[in-house]
Amino acid sequence: TLKEIGDQEANIAALKQAIKDKEAPMKVAQTRLYDRSFRPNVELCRDETQFRLISEVERLTESIESLKKKLLESEQALRNLEDTRMNLEKEIAVKTNSIFIDRQKCMAHRKHYPVVFRLAGYQ
Repeated sequence: TLKEIGDQEANIAALKQAIKDKEAPMKVAQTRLYDRSFRPNVELCRDETQFRLISEVERLTESIESLKKKLLESEQALRNLEDTRMNLEKEIAVKTNSIFIDRQKCMAHRKHYPVVFRLAGYQ
């Protein structure tokens, strides 16, 4: 479980870095698209460059949204793993305490009891 938690944390860090890496090209594409919309003394046109810029912005937007969705899923999986780890640690603590009670407290009393054959009269 600890290994899976570590892997998931590394996955989350990689997804955050990927989202961050996509933001710079997105800003560039959006700026170019915006600048094409407000060119002074030039007629606005829908040419191949305009279409490519629009498709690039759409692709980057879809990519970022996909990464954000995966990030949310990974964070939820990490929370689930941490909950599982906490439950396992609680169970281990209870079982350790049970073994301690059995070995340290009960075993001392059991050693002093006579065996079943002795109680039955079969010495």
